[in-house]
Amino acid sequence: MRGIAPELLVSQVRNTAPYVFDEIEAVPGLFASEPVRLLRELAARGPLTHESLTHEAYYALCLASHYVTCATPVPTDVDIQIRKKLWPPSLPLVTALAMAKTVLDSHAWDFVPLTARASHGAAGSAEASWVLHGHMGEWFTVAVGAYAALGHYRAEDAKKLRAALLDALAGETEHHSAIFGSCWRAGDGLGALRACVSIAHNFGDLDRVVVMWDLPIADPLRLRFHGLSTRAFDAEGALRHKGRLWAAGELYKSSIEGSSMAAENHRHFALRKPRVLRTRPALRVPVAPFFDAWGQTVGREVEAEALDEVLDALLTAQLRSTDSIGYARGLRGIVEVRPELSPRLEPLRKRDKRMREVLAMPREELESRWASAALRHLEDIPGRAR
Repeated sequence: MRGIAPELLVSQVRNTAPYVFDEIEAVPGLFASEPVRLLRELAARGPLTHESLTHEAYYALCLASHYVTCATPVPTDVDIQIRKKLWPPSLPLVTALAMAKTVLDSHAWDFVPLTARASHGAAGSAEASWVLHGHMGEWFTVAVGAYAALGHYRAEDAKKLRAALLDALAGETEHHSAIFGSCWRAGDGLGALRACVSIAHNFGDLDRVVVMWDLPIADPLRLRFHGLSTRAFDAEGALRHKGRLWAAGELYKSSIEGSSMAAENHRHFALRKPRVLRTRPALRVPVAPFFDAWGQTVGREVEAEALDEVLDALLTAQLRSTDSIGYARGLRGIVEVRPELSPRLEPLRKRDKRMREVLAMPREELESRWASAALRHLEDIPGRAR
């Protein structure tokens, strides 16, 4: 029932996020983050083998590895393992309970040091310090998996853990809704755009695992949480979470400046080749298309030969794209701090007028235009509900 060998899994984490094993802390709170602490602790035991780890310890290793790498260029490929394959019906109750407890506990883990894509509620609102990011989508998936797996047991402990997972899902769902709602109310278009990316991704992930486990239509989890970013109303016609999560899903796919947040925020396979982007947290990719500051960081921190590889990757990816603009914004950021590299962007400037405008547009203007477009969509979106 187990997949990748433990030592190989740890080596993959070292390959895509080597800084989590460095002696010097690269990001405040990085080594205090529970998945990093757990991963370092397990890796230090060595040698790691399937035989040396209990099933629940192997699950914890896979879970921590995925949390540590899911916002890096090359995440570990253990999604299916932690969501379903490591939960066979034959699993002893005591093991299933231990694994589910780890999942429930991981809801409170600090993932902020592990991502460059976190956003917050609107400034000045009660939600201003609340954090929203894609790691909660990963938690959604394993929470659904644990909940579904515990349904195989009649023990009271299993029922209590299922109920606790439902409560945690409800709290996290309201957390998502409140953050997006604060941005909407405050007229914070950029905040709404950044939040809608996490919401669309996170609830899309949840939906896929609900289907993966084939939860019955009448199952409480499916009834309450499936389709929240794609359907405004429940089966009885009641508005779900004030329509905010559905509105976020609509905003995510709405056309803005010839692109959309959906078109911009994909897997960024093009950025897997430049190995330098894996070497330090400051080079992790943020929410697209807002790559200007990231490009400036790349331009300042990456040395000549490696920078050339990043430029090639961004340029090739942008030339192949007919709608997204994020790579061009990253290139603009690089050239702002390394103006001698400006001639490298000529193929993009020559491609068409739109790309010339994208490369020439100041960051403030681009963000203002996208923010205004987001607010116009949010005025229009409620009318799409039926």
